[in-house]
Amino acid sequence: MTIIVTPLTKHFGAEISGVDLTNLSNEGFDVVRAAFEAHGVIVARGQLIDDDQQVAFSERFGPLETTVSVNPAVGTPFARQSNIDIATGETMKPDDKRIFYQKGNMLWHADSTFKEIPSLCSMLTAREVPPTGGDTEFASTRAVYEALDPATQARLDGCVVEHDFAWSRARSGFVFNDAQRAENPPARHPLVQTNPVTGRKSLMIGAHAKCIVGWNADESQTMLDDLLDRATAPNEIYVHKWQTGDTIVWDNRATLHRATPFDVTKHRRLMQRTTISNPAAIDEYAGYPEISQAG
Repeated sequence: MTIIVTPLTKHFGAEISGVDLTNLSNEGFDVVRAAFEAHGVIVARGQLIDDDQQVAFSERFGPLETTVSVNPAVGTPFARQSNIDIATGETMKPDDKRIFYQKGNMLWHADSTFKEIPSLCSMLTAREVPPTGGDTEFASTRAVYEALDPATQARLDGCVVEHDFAWSRARSGFVFNDAQRAENPPARHPLVQTNPVTGRKSLMIGAHAKCIVGWNADESQTMLDDLLDRATAPNEIYVHKWQTGDTIVWDNRATLHRATPFDVTKHRRLMQRTTISNPAAIDEYAGYPEISQAG
């Protein structure tokens, strides 16, 4: 069976068809991986994947993260995105703290940029979807970087950005306790990321990005806000309307995403996310003293 890769937008994203992610040869995975590197977001429809199969496919990209304590799936490879109680199978009440925590996912972000070891990519599978709402929107930070004028690119190259999970969740009204804050200290990364396969550059920005290290606070916030606005302009994003069985893999080095609302009182939604770590990135941080000094 031939795998077909169809671009979704002018700058990023592709749908792959003619593929069964649960039964994929090494040659087939090479095609999928190449599409991921080239397009940043890859969509596969009709993939009825269970938890074990999702873990197995995700591990072909690299080692998996373990979910932190603030997520209902703590201690597992899954970050559960759902209004369904993991213990009872019933829908949660709208004022449930777990629902409130997930509101932070409605801010534009990349996964795990607040961790010392950043993420390569995430895989999200649709197990149960509402009839309306609950879309996921995607944006390309690679397209933003490539559209900047050379002087701005040169100004950003070599900069370090600090990402802070407690800070970003507080923006949506969820305040970490001391233990959660200690579990998730701020992390620093190069602002400009370089894909080692394609050589193309992107930006590590989004809701977790607290500041550009060494910049004046106002100047830093202005720049981060401007870059985010460019990335998420309505005509630059891809909006995915989920169907049961959809699978999406996205590049956390080069894309942003956010959830959109749905009626949690009337509909059920269960999405399972695995997050693939990128320990190889740490080797590239040696030339950034602001990062090594922070550690």
